[in-house]
Amino acid sequence: MKTYGDKALYEFTEKFDKIKISNIKVNKEEIEIQASKLDNKIKKAIDIIYEQLKTFHQITMPPNIGGGFQGISFGILWKSIERVGIYVPGGKYAYPSTLLMAGVPAKVAGVKEIYVATPPSSESALNPALAYISIKLGVTEIYKVGGAQAIAALAFGTESVKKVDKIVGPGNIYVQAAKYLVSNVVGIDGIEGPTELVIIADETAKAEHVTLDMKAQAEHGENTFIVLLSHSEELIREIESKLKDDSGTYYIIKTKDIDESIELANIIAPEHLSLYVKEPLSVINRINNAGAISLGITPPALIDYAAGPNHILPTNGWARIRGGLTVYDFLKPIMYANLREVNKELFESSIILANYEGFVIHGKSIGVRYEQK
Repeated sequence: MKTYGDKALYEFTEKFDKIKISNIKVNKEEIEIQASKLDNKIKKAIDIIYEQLKTFHQITMPPNIGGGFQGISFGILWKSIERVGIYVPGGKYAYPSTLLMAGVPAKVAGVKEIYVATPPSSESALNPALAYISIKLGVTEIYKVGGAQAIAALAFGTESVKKVDKIVGPGNIYVQAAKYLVSNVVGIDGIEGPTELVIIADETAKAEHVTLDMKAQAEHGENTFIVLLSHSEELIREIESKLKDDSGTYYIIKTKDIDESIELANIIAPEHLSLYVKEPLSVINRINNAGAISLGITPPALIDYAAGPNHILPTNGWARIRGGLTVYDFLKPIMYANLREVNKELFESSIILANYEGFVIHGKSIGVRYEQK
C-alpha cells in the first residue's frame, strides 16, 4: 500500500470483493442523495439511538483535573485525537450501527476529523443509513474500500485516503490481522471478534428470554462463542429443549452455585455477559472481566444497538485488560506541572536520585532553581 497507493486499492477491491469501483472517495453529492433515500422511519430510529448514545458518552467524558502538593501544582488535560479512521464492515450486509457505535464517542470526545472506510456493495452505491449517519456525525470523508487493504490505506495513506492517527472498528479475521500488523505505526482500539456471550442464570431466569439471547448472538456466525452457566437443573433442561432443533453451537455448563458461575465467567472474560439472576446489582461488583454486562431482563442485543454502552468490545479474553470502546479511546491525557515555590526536601531528593542514576546535569538543572531561591 505504501508503494502502490490507490492502484493497489482498485486492484484488491476487484480481486477480493469482485467489484470494480470507479472512485475510492465518496463525493458529497452521493452522500446527500443516498441519505435522502432513507425511509423516515429508519431516520427517526437512528435519531433516537444517536441521542441515547451521545448522552451515555457525554456523561462519561472525563473532566480536566488539577491539584497541588509540596509547592507544585499539577494536573491532567484531556485532549482529543485529531484524526480517526472508522472501519465499518459491509459487503453483503451493511452495519450502520457500527458507525454509530464508533462515531458518536469520537464526536463527543472532540475528534476533529473522522474518516470512514466500508466495503463497496454490488450496486456500488453507498448504503443510505451510512450516508445519513455520516452527515449527522460530520464525517470528513468516506471511502468505498474494505478488507485488509482498507486498514493499510488508513494506516499509511494513499492519493485518495487520508492517513489517520487511530483506527477503530470490528471486522473479519483479515481486517483484525491487518489492524494488528499496522499497530506499530497507528493506534488501534483492539482485536475484536468473533463475538462471545456468557450468560449466568439462576432459577428466576425465564428460559424463553435466555434462549432467544443465545440464538440472537448465534446470528453472528458459526464461530460465535455462547455459554450458559447455571446451577438450576430445571432451567437447563428447559433451555436444552428449546435449543434442540437449533443449528447453533452452545455450551451449557451446570455449576454448583452462583459463586462458581461467577468464577468461571471471570476466567472466560467474555465480550458480552448477561446476569439473569434474582438480584443482579448485588452480583455486578464481583464481575472483574467482561466487555459489557446486561443486567436482569436487559437483552445483550439492546447493547448491540441502543442502550448506551458500545458493541465494539474486547474478545478472546482481552476483557481481562481492556474494556469496550468509549470516549477514552479518542482522548489522550496531557499531564502538567507548575512550580509555585521551592520545597527544599523535594528538590534535594530529586537531585540525589538524579545523581544516583548518573544524570548529573538533570540534578544541576534542578539545583540551579533551588540555589537561586
